Amino acid sequence: MSLEKILGRRITRIQEILFYSALVAVLIILAGFVFYLIFSNINILLNFFAVAIVSLILPSFVYHYLYFLEIKDCEKYFPGFLGDLKEAKKSGVSFPEAIKSCRGEYGKLSKHVDKLKKDISWGINIDDSFNYMKKNLGKSQIISKSISVLTETYRSGGNIEEILGTLIGSLLKIVESENYRRSTMQQHVFMMYAIFLMYIALIITLGNFLIPMLSEVSGTGKGTGGGNMGDFQLMSAVSPCASCGDIFCFGLCKYYNTIGGMFEFGEIDSLELYYKSLFFTMIIIQGFFTGLIAGQISARSWVEGAKHGLIMFFMGLFIIILTNMVGLF
Repeated sequence: MSLEKILGRRITRIQEILFYSALVAVLIILAGFVFYLIFSNINILLNFFAVAIVSLILPSFVYHYLYFLEIKDCEKYFPGFLGDLKEAKKSGVSFPEAIKSCRGEYGKLSKHVDKLKKDISWGINIDDSFNYMKKNLGKSQIISKSISVLTETYRSGGNIEEILGTLIGSLLKIVESENYRRSTMQQHVFMMYAIFLMYIALIITLGNFLIPMLSEVSGTGKGTGGGNMGDFQLMSAVSPCASCGDIFCFGLCKYYNTIGGMFEFGEIDSLELYYKSLFFTMIIIQGFFTGLIAGQISARSWVEGAKHGLIMFFMGLFIIILTNMVGLF
């Protein structure tokens, strides 16, 4: 039984993906509760909760990213389709017949061209047929505007061949400039990845030197107090979470303790856990937003930005987990 029959209404593809993603996330959380009840370890439940969040977000992002790639591929082949359409129109056939005679290979655009030809063959007028195509490729401003120009020219009785030639020239220039910009910006994207990896290495090195040094000053890295040495007072280096006095501090330290417990950064309210959780949070935030910027400058798309953001996010996450497991963080 399909999901539409269960819900009793039509649903889009993304709604179906979100439904099944939410269902999987709920099942993962329930499994986490079962393991929590068996082992009485809250960190197990938190880890299952993190996996549930990923399972909820990732499928929707993958769908949007694949659609983004499809749109880019359609834009790549659209000038070729218009070129075949222009050549067919030069043979003297009508505009609908010229569309039906286009039989080139257009990549991801082929299914939309086939749908356009079928609509025309079934007697649907040119305006409605192109509007259906425009609706399916609505995320592409290049294709949408080109279709609007074509339909308006056909409706007003203008010179289709001349308009097609103008559109092809404009589209080829746009694609060429977009490819040049992308290739130019690609080196900046690689540079941002390199800077992010250097940032991670710096944070790990800082943690290896700073945390042991402060722990030696405080003796254990946990607790409060100090000692007297002649006329000098030696102050203990302690975790700020050991003496919270406001809601913000309490909430932040609760987060640090939760993160530290999930990834075994140290004892609760210890100096080691505080700094490791702080450095970990800095890395994943830096990675995600650096990726967003990288995607914007390379493709001017939030989907591309989210891709780079997630790559850097998980890159930082796995590097910290691995270095912590081998004792380097």
